[in-house]
Amino acid sequence: MKQRLLVLFLSLSLSGILMASGFNINEFGGRASALGGAVVARTMDPSTLYYNPAGLAFLEGTSFYGGATLILPRSRFVGAAPVFDNTVHALNNDAFFPVGVYFSHKFSKKFGAGISLTNPFGLGVKWKENFPGREISRNAQLQSFYISPVLAYEIAPGLSIGGGADVVISHVELERYLSIFDSQGSIGTEVGKVKLTGTSDVAVGFNFGLQYRAPRFGFGAMYRNSVKNKFNGGTADFTIFDNLSVPNVAAIAQSLLKDQSVSTRITYPNFFSVGAYVSPVEKLGLEVDYMYFHWQKFKSLSLNFDNPALNQTLDFNYNNSYQIRVGVEYALTRQLQARAGYIYDQTPQPIESVNPVLPDADRNDFSFGLGYTSGNLQFDAGYMVVDLKTRSTVENGVGKNPQGFNGTYNSLAQLIFFSFGINWK
Repeated sequence: MKQRLLVLFLSLSLSGILMASGFNINEFGGRASALGGAVVARTMDPSTLYYNPAGLAFLEGTSFYGGATLILPRSRFVGAAPVFDNTVHALNNDAFFPVGVYFSHKFSKKFGAGISLTNPFGLGVKWKENFPGREISRNAQLQSFYISPVLAYEIAPGLSIGGGADVVISHVELERYLSIFDSQGSIGTEVGKVKLTGTSDVAVGFNFGLQYRAPRFGFGAMYRNSVKNKFNGGTADFTIFDNLSVPNVAAIAQSLLKDQSVSTRITYPNFFSVGAYVSPVEKLGLEVDYMYFHWQKFKSLSLNFDNPALNQTLDFNYNNSYQIRVGVEYALTRQLQARAGYIYDQTPQPIESVNPVLPDADRNDFSFGLGYTSGNLQFDAGYMVVDLKTRSTVENGVGKNPQGFNGTYNSLAQLIFFSFGINWK
């Protein structure tokens, strides 16, 4: 019976980890986020620890700056005919809160140090229970935590260098449903689900930057190295449904799908940014940045289970990608500033890799915000809309998804950010 009727369809999609990490987050400060992240040449608060550590040399006194970004992602899927009808399937209405927390101190006129906590890579994509792609992914969550101590020094008037370490740990949670198919690979029986969870070992990377400032002009560059997080103690928890209609299916599933350990590793890409700042008039500042991500590190991912029969290598073939960031700031008064930004974000995801874990696409982001200073206090807030282009896995009438799950994704995210700072000079 086992050999004649049933072949296990098991693709434990830790690709969800990978594709989630393909979602880079860059909003870790109210001012910087309102400027579209175009601040590598002239960051004016302690969030420079993340955006360009060299800017730390131009801060004064001792400062705290921190806040959070509320991310509200929305995505809809319509399957391709003739397999699917026109039903629209949507994500759960979840929210996520990456943080940016900074502390800096100026030890002398030219030398400063600081430490920050940010979440540069992460994603949450949770579909409803009746989603037809739940056997590819029902829920994929990834959080990365970067603790970054940095130093900076002004090596010449207006020119500084800076850098430090990135101490990184990550947590992942993935859930998908499982089916057993017959030997011809026809539609099978949904027998249960699996939940993968894990917290990585600590990994260490590095970052460095330089920045030049003149009264009406500035230039900056920053590099952050790749980091590889190893998950050696992950767990794969299987749930087998009761009252399955096909005889002996439950017994066979329970004999094959047992709770066990799973290990893998995730490499976050290295990236760099360069930018120029200009102030054509006294109250107005404009910056343009270019960011480049080495996503080609994600060619494949190996999964290792307690049961070696379940080991597999998943292929992804991500491409390197870039972003163009533009930010403009105008001082309405000595205390109040208005800001706006724009980002063009090229996706690293080839069409063959588009699936429910991360339906990514090229993006156009638009942001605006306000800043207010009062004495030694600073308040920054803003809003961003991330508009992803419609992405279909059907090209010239041919479905490109390797698992046959083809259709069209429409996605959008709204971000609301707020930061508070205090400086002791």
